Amino acid sequence: MKERIKSGALALLVIFSVFLTWQLWTFQANFAPLNESATTSNEKIGEERSLNDVVEPSQLVFHEDGTYTALNGTNGLFSRFYDELLDSQFQNITLRQDVSRENLYAAPRTAEIIFPVSVPDEILEQMFQFEEEDPDLPIDSIDRMILRDQGGDSENLLVTFASNEESFVLEGETTFSLSSFRENYILQMDQYKPVFPYEPGSSSSPLEVLYLPENSVEYSTLSDTSTDIDYNQFLNLLFSDAEYVEQYRRENGEASFTDGNRMVSVEENGTYFTYVNPVYSEGSSSSQRHVINATFGFVNTRGGWTDDYRLYDWQPQSEGQSATYRMIVSGLPVFTSGGPDISSINVTRSGGQVSEYSRPLFKLDDSPIDARGSIELASGREVVEYVEQQFDPSLIEDIQPGYQLEKTDSLVFRFEPSWYVKHDGAWYPVNPDDSTSGSTGEG
Repeated sequence: MKERIKSGALALLVIFSVFLTWQLWTFQANFAPLNESATTSNEKIGEERSLNDVVEPSQLVFHEDGTYTALNGTNGLFSRFYDELLDSQFQNITLRQDVSRENLYAAPRTAEIIFPVSVPDEILEQMFQFEEEDPDLPIDSIDRMILRDQGGDSENLLVTFASNEESFVLEGETTFSLSSFRENYILQMDQYKPVFPYEPGSSSSPLEVLYLPENSVEYSTLSDTSTDIDYNQFLNLLFSDAEYVEQYRRENGEASFTDGNRMVSVEENGTYFTYVNPVYSEGSSSSQRHVINATFGFVNTRGGWTDDYRLYDWQPQSEGQSATYRMIVSGLPVFTSGGPDISSINVTRSGGQVSEYSRPLFKLDDSPIDARGSIELASGREVVEYVEQQFDPSLIEDIQPGYQLEKTDSLVFRFEPSWYVKHDGAWYPVNPDDSTSGSTGEG
């Protein structure tokens, strides 16, 4: 009798043990770190965009009979022309060695598309349509494209891909409509701003020419309301497990967050943040994607694009590769004087991983930007004379109009037009009528 009781009790214990084991396996909590790809798909702060949305030219210059006129992003025809170019196909691409301005512009009518920064071949092949599926362009990067109308009975526009750094160019043909080129753009040249060519002191190439307005130019002073972006949304995107993130308050009231390795700092009264991820590597693999592709993809999946941004700079160093995407308002680039650059998104890659990521923590509202009058800027010749007196001419890289960003209160931003000069890698506001111009800059 006792043996049967013992056997029954033992059987119950075995059954209970099996039940507990089943419970543990079935209902065990998942303590694995948050998956980065999962978090990025759940947070929609801004938009995901295509490469063509952020890599665009800054100027379009037309040549005819020794005269020059230009358009920039403030003119609707500028976007229309570029859209037609993106829809076109490029064919019969060949290498040409005899590079000179006379050869490249030897046509009755020419259009020159100028980019604010060189475009690598890898990016170029993704942006434009080539006859060959894999064109394998024998050029490292380009700074401008030149469309030439030979006149007479010519059927196609010729195209040249040129670089300031190369001693050769690529030439071919484009399906860009010849009739559209003549009727919609060339015949309208008298409506565009007349410009003159200027070779910056840093130029080492006959192609590295800036085109500046002959006359004074006028741009509206704008203001716009904004919406703050909750930095907690970025914490979820940038830390693999938010449970282990600790917050620290600095003496100035600004906040920092860290998981013991990576760190996010919220600055400028909550309008800007910087993410730092220490990466220890001896260099990046040659098989990695170009830094533009890598940083562009990172922004797309780590918050997206909250306003209109364009690629404005990139650095190709083997360590610390970086790219800067600058805010664009009403067709002009936006700059910030002094302090963190709250008008750009900056991404740095080291050893194949993103090591730094900084961006604004606000987005401009969709309501129409309010114009508060306009400002007349000096002519290009006046600006050249001024900057060559104020800066080392041999280090001048670029001169162009832009907007200076100023925060007037907690939600309103003011955009005031100004001339800007890029000198030794940094942008400075300049005004020939203001003796304080050039005192601040951005890298």
